[in-house]
Amino acid sequence: MAATTAPTSVERCDAALLRAAYSGDESAFEELFVRHRSRVYGVARRVVGNHEEAEEVTLDVFLRLHQQRLSRLDDANVAGWLYRSATNTAFNVVRSRQRRRSWLSRLIAERGPEQSATDPAHEVVRDEQAAMVRHALARLPERQRNVLTLRAEGFSYREIAETLDVKVTSVGTTLARAEQSLRTAFEAQNGRS
Repeated sequence: MAATTAPTSVERCDAALLRAAYSGDESAFEELFVRHRSRVYGVARRVVGNHEEAEEVTLDVFLRLHQQRLSRLDDANVAGWLYRSATNTAFNVVRSRQRRRSWLSRLIAERGPEQSATDPAHEVVRDEQAAMVRHALARLPERQRNVLTLRAEGFSYREIAETLDVKVTSVGTTLARAEQSLRTAFEAQNGRS
């Protein structure tokens, strides 16, 4: 059930800036971008795992906000929309990347674990393991993905609740369930029981 709290002054300010941007005030949109860019980037970076793709996701999210009109601007949680959109867009990138990387998994398996820590192949294995975690995360329900990503990015329970429009008291439970689901998905994906 969604939390029924009045928008904070920052949310109202964000909504006012977005309303102004939709009326043609580019400086208002620029202010929204400056205000939220680093956190949107942080969420995207946490999911995709590299700078370039995180930058692309960040720009895509803001471009989509600029081009599409949010229907309920009076009570819009612009920050929440941005962070959810960043998470979902980033997971779409991970899913498409996973299809392209399947051949790499086979190559790594053929090389074996005897490579040293300074060997470039070791870095590839580490990156591939991180990609497997991201792939398992992408298989989780949206709310679980979002709560894990936002928490890993350093959001407080209160910030997560506001972003996902849930009660603060439900964040801990959702987080615990999401962690268990991630563990289960990772083990199933990698043939462990």
